[in-house]
Amino acid sequence: MLVGGVVSPLVVLCLLAAIVSFSIGTVAWREGTEPGSKSLAVLLFAATLWAGSYAVALTVFDLGRRFWFQVPIDLAQAIIAPAWFAFALSYTGRGELLSRKVIAGLLAFPAVTLGVLMTNPQHNLLWSNYRLDPIFGAATVHFDPNLWYYLHAVYGYVIIGTGLLLVVEMLVERLPHYRAQATALAIGSTAPTIAHVAHTFGLGPFQMINFTPAALAVTGATFGYALYRFQLFGLSPATGRLGRRAAIDDVAVGILVLDREDRVVDANAAARSLLDIDVAAVALQPVTTVLPNIDFEATRQLTEVTVNRRSRTYEVTISPVTDQHGRRLGRTVSVSDVTSRVHRRQRLEVLNRVLRHNLRNDMTVVIGYTDMVEDKLPSGDRKAVETIRGRSNGLLSLAEKARTVERVMADIDDGGQFDAAAAIRQTTRDVQEAFDAPPVTITGPESFTVSGSESATRLVVRELVENAYEHGGDDPTVSLDFAIADGTLTIHVTDDGPGVPEYERTVVEMGNESPLKHGSGIGLWAVRWTVDALGGYLAFDVEDGTTATVRVPYWDVDERSTADTPKN
Repeated sequence: MLVGGVVSPLVVLCLLAAIVSFSIGTVAWREGTEPGSKSLAVLLFAATLWAGSYAVALTVFDLGRRFWFQVPIDLAQAIIAPAWFAFALSYTGRGELLSRKVIAGLLAFPAVTLGVLMTNPQHNLLWSNYRLDPIFGAATVHFDPNLWYYLHAVYGYVIIGTGLLLVVEMLVERLPHYRAQATALAIGSTAPTIAHVAHTFGLGPFQMINFTPAALAVTGATFGYALYRFQLFGLSPATGRLGRRAAIDDVAVGILVLDREDRVVDANAAARSLLDIDVAAVALQPVTTVLPNIDFEATRQLTEVTVNRRSRTYEVTISPVTDQHGRRLGRTVSVSDVTSRVHRRQRLEVLNRVLRHNLRNDMTVVIGYTDMVEDKLPSGDRKAVETIRGRSNGLLSLAEKARTVERVMADIDDGGQFDAAAAIRQTTRDVQEAFDAPPVTITGPESFTVSGSESATRLVVRELVENAYEHGGDDPTVSLDFAIADGTLTIHVTDDGPGVPEYERTVVEMGNESPLKHGSGIGLWAVRWTVDALGGYLAFDVEDGTTATVRVPYWDVDERSTADTPKN
């Protein structure tokens, strides 16, 4: 209504709130695939309906017609609280709770309230003494609230308050964006709630004015700010919460949750499948009913379990569940099926023993008999004996090398202090003497002490120098230089021969073999395994001869060791 040709400021405020809410609601609706976007859009469209209807109602001074504007206003109120709660659930990653039954339950009381409103003149359950009480040139009304009015208000406060608690929970999130989003959403939802409480309980001097629609402008503005400034939908905490849940539910590792008495209270899908259990059947039963041999004193262990009449081996890891004061509330037990891995390891151990022990013994016998028959053969047939002896010695050397590799890899993490320069030099000289070859040119510090695996260092140097002699041609020139800087040991072994065959390098650099692509020994594989175990790097340069480069980081150098003049 125009009073003296001027629109009431209350009407302007409500129209402004409607425009802001509608604008932000439209943006939210377009983000339809994001968690909570549809619910937020419905909330803001309901706020638009409330503010717009109230703005028009404030211009109607006919009490009979003015009453009917309460219908869209109360319809909007009936939608806002459930929509806010639905948004809070989806935004925080609890959207699966929004079943049709839950939504119907949330809307049931507001729907009944609309019916009560329509029939209020007959029973006055909502209010009585409904009358015009104009102020600031607007058709404001005053009435005496009755029981149902208060019940409906309290219902809305409970629903909105619950949603607000879910959002405020994001204030403890580690990401500052989540905290900023939660702050904006909390302000946006609190402002109209305070205005509605003041109107409902008659607080303040202007009891005839419902400032809630105007306060909805604050809601639209803060929600819009959160949408654009803090990526309300692009960076939603629902992602983290649902991701953590998916990591637990979808991971191949079974997880059991136990209480203080070590009784099962929950299990993810993998645990149910691995142990063939039904959570309802084992709930609050001791975990020993599904893992009979579990040892709570060991944080990690292997245990045998019979599942579907078949024996399975599980790797079990036990972790405590504590509260913020460090008090134990229960445990989590992760279960992994390692049956195939254990069986494969057993097969490898047996095969390794056969190859190391039986092969070594049998080859020794073969070589012995070769020596016996050699003198009895004509000189023209002794070439075959030399071939047998050479191949037998090669197999014997291979078995011994496999044994050495196994021993080094088993103890690779159990290192101590040693003089790395001395170990490198001595190992190089040992290989040189074994090959009866020209000396290796060595360049590097005379001495430096490190903490690490001496046997692993010697294995790498021995295999690389042997490889240089074997693939360096008839009269190879081999050089080795080494240095340590910033805790990284670097070794270069170079020869001037034709180099390591491409198929040998390829399988080692790629890290796997196949029936068509495979190496002829285990020397370079031994280097690769050792360097990988030490967290290092292995590479070959074959442009001018062959240069093998090894870099091993994180070596603890003794500062007291010397690194003076390089020694050849």
